[in-house]
This record gives sequence, C-alpha cells and structure tokens, in this order.
Amino acid sequence: MFKKSCAGVTMVFGLVLFLLLGAPLPASAGHNEEAAAQRLFDAFVSGLKPETMEMIVDGGPDENGRVRRIYLDLEGCELGGVRIESLKIDASDVTFTPPATWDEKGPDVKKMLDVKASALILEQDVNDALLVKQFGNDDEHWHDLSLDFRESGIYARGYYLAKFIFRFDILLEMEGSFAIRHGQEIWLDDYKIRVNKVDVPDGLSERAISRIQPVIDLGEFPFPLVLDSIIQEEDRILIKSRLEPKPFEGRTYTFRRE
Repeated sequence: MFKKSCAGVTMVFGLVLFLLLGAPLPASAGHNEEAAAQRLFDAFVSGLKPETMEMIVDGGPDENGRVRRIYLDLEGCELGGVRIESLKIDASDVTFTPPATWDEKGPDVKKMLDVKASALILEQDVNDALLVKQFGNDDEHWHDLSLDFRESGIYARGYYLAKFIFRFDILLEMEGSFAIRHGQEIWLDDYKIRVNKVDVPDGLSERAISRIQPVIDLGEFPFPLVLDSIIQEEDRILIKSRLEPKPFEGRTYTFRRE
C-alpha cells in the first residue's frame, strides 16, 4: 500500500529526482520556457508513471532552471511499493539545473523554498502492499490474508500452514494504529500480535513487526515532505503536511494513460 528522515530539502529532493528522472531528455533548440516545462512534465510522467497527471507552472523553467511555483496532481502512481490513489504537491521557488544541461543528465534540483503535499491511500492498496508483499509474496504457506481499517486503527489476520509431521494452520492476528515518523514514514504503532488467540510477548511482537516497518515509505516522493497529520477513514487514509497544496492559474499540462 510511504525510509529516511528529511535531512535537507536540497539534498533529498535532488537525489530522488535524479534517480527518478535521470534519463537524458531530448534537446530543444535555444531556450523556450514552454518547451522546457513540457520536457519537465514528460520527465515527471516517465519517473512517477501515474495513471493521470496534471502539472501547473507559474513562470519557468527559465534559463537558470528556476520555477516560481509548480503544482502536481497525480492519480495512481506508485511509491515505495504502494499504489497512491491521489497525490498532490505544491512547491515554491524551485531551482532546477539549467535546461541546457538536461541533454546529458536530465533535470535535477539545486534548491527549493517550500513544499506542501497530501496523499490519499486506499485500504486495498495498503492491503496488497503490506500483506501480499511483506507476508504472502507468493509463499504458499500463507493464505486468507486480510487487512481491515477500523475507527480505532487497523486489524490484520492470516493463516500460516505449518508442515511438521502433520499439516495444520496457525492463526496470526495483529491490531494497531498508524503513526507518522520522520515526516515521511507511516509506521504501525501501539500494536498487539496474537497467535491462535494468545497474546505474543511485547519483545517478540516488536521483533516481528520491525521487519515490515515502515508500512508506507514516502521517501520516494520527488519532493521532500514533512507530513503533519494522518486521517483514517473506513477504507482509506489521508496524510498531509500542515498546509495543503492548492492549484493556481498558470500553464497547464495533462496526461492520461491509455
């Protein structure tokens, strides 16, 4: 269904964007802000692979790579192995490397003033990422895996088929809640594990859960985030920074996967 803390805006943003968008892009004759913005948009689409995407820019990228403000609205991209239903980013005073250098290395970021973000993640996508990839992952011993969002937190259960002289199922259950750590990670918190309805000691539970922490790692966002709150509903979670991203009037570019 969002791994390092936000150690610095320029360093983290630059590294992730380089990894995502590092492929060289076609050159343009001379400098043209609209052409540069289109190339930047194409690079985001290529790196984030969304189902749909809208980008709005207010000025730039100029010859030095500066964009006064940029807004991204994506649906169906994947970060950290989790499908993100909706992702919105609003960044101000971003300076990319000069467009003239994108031929060889693609766009990178030199500095940025501010970023706001929000992400909506569905229960089913967390289910797929957490249970299938972390527990199941084509392991025939696991079956009937499920995860359920509840008002008090989350509940997960699954059966493990043990084979020792006889074949028998072991029921494993986990209850807990979500918490934000390091501004970019969603962890299981205040959790309990039961095996065949018997509570597992805290030390053993911690060792077991540590293997899947963080549940969601948003460190692959192409912008460094400092998430402030997490809102959990019946079938989804909304995580966001203190201030919410907002669209504005500007040059607009759109994409929809066919």
